[in-house]
Amino acid sequence: MSVAKGTPGILAALDIGGTKIGCAVGTAEGKIIAQRRFPTDPASPPEATIDRALRILAELTEEADCGPPACLGVACPGPFLQPEGRFLDVPNLRAWQGFDLVGHLNTTHRGPLAAMNDANAGVLAEHLWGAAQGADTAVFLTMSTGMGAGFWLGGRLFEGPTGFAGEIGHLRLSPEGPVGFGKAGSAEGYLSGPGMVQVAEAELLRQTRQGESSCLEGITITPEILCKAACEGDPVAKASIECCAQKLGELCALLVDLLNPDVIVLGTIGKAFPDLFIPHALEVLRVETLPASFARVTLVPSRLTERGILSALAVACEALKRND
Repeated sequence: MSVAKGTPGILAALDIGGTKIGCAVGTAEGKIIAQRRFPTDPASPPEATIDRALRILAELTEEADCGPPACLGVACPGPFLQPEGRFLDVPNLRAWQGFDLVGHLNTTHRGPLAAMNDANAGVLAEHLWGAAQGADTAVFLTMSTGMGAGFWLGGRLFEGPTGFAGEIGHLRLSPEGPVGFGKAGSAEGYLSGPGMVQVAEAELLRQTRQGESSCLEGITITPEILCKAACEGDPVAKASIECCAQKLGELCALLVDLLNPDVIVLGTIGKAFPDLFIPHALEVLRVETLPASFARVTLVPSRLTERGILSALAVACEALKRND
């Protein structure tokens, strides 16, 4: 297949998530020109989902009248085997196991492209346009359908030889507990959306057996419903979120003592409800970390309003920089 020559400064973005797929055309300065989303169908073959996304990108490019993109950047959930461009055992997209993403894109997309784990892409976006600008060392935590980390270390992205650096959702924080990333008591079990729901369901059962009432009784709990209920003072929701915030602090304490970062940036759930998580996590950090390291680090929500799309744009920016 011949490679199409792109328009300098114009980039395409594809953000693959467990709940939605984001498609956009934007610029190397982080400006989104046009975008569209559609729900992720976990049962649909990944080839069909990617082909639909590429059709939408073509429509957006035509609507924006900006010329063909110079590069397509893809942000995708991990674990993603970057040297081979394919997924491994993705916890939240079972139909995508082993899918050769880059191989399929190379047969259907005319032009340069690059794909990266969404946590790594997220820290790139924070470095370029968000809360990690100017930081020598930064960590980005996804806190979304899954839980992963992106590392900006010593002024550069650190991915590890296979792109698996930062798969902290697999770390076990407790001997038992909510299941995430195939492991009970894991960071993903406590700090992803589905994991927080597990925490709330267990707490609801415990408190209702003791005669306590909750607005969460008899409904389908979602991360948003849980966090809003905690903000309104529901005892089950508050206890659940306090448990998760405690685990966030413990995880961040490990990262601070290990990496001595300038900033840790919270994505999705942490961005939407920072007051539920940051104060408690900071208190854990204060107790658990070296005083000099604690004095240096800040724990903040992402400032990016379209983080997923901007993460994919950042992948395209990084690919062009590496090629240059």
